[in-house]
Amino acid sequence: MSVKCGVDCCHYWNNNSCNASALEVNPMKGKDPNTSDDTCCTTFKPDK
Repeated sequence: MSVKCGVDCCHYWNNNSCNASALEVNPMKGKDPNTSDDTCCTTFKPDK
């Protein structure tokens, strides 16, 4: 699966794509998701 990503400070980011072997997306804390703004990528790992 191809996943576009614009978070260039993530460890899995490579030229606007996510290179993680799996992707986890969850609701934002305290939100009942109705739009993509109410979700977050919990696969994010800061790039060192």
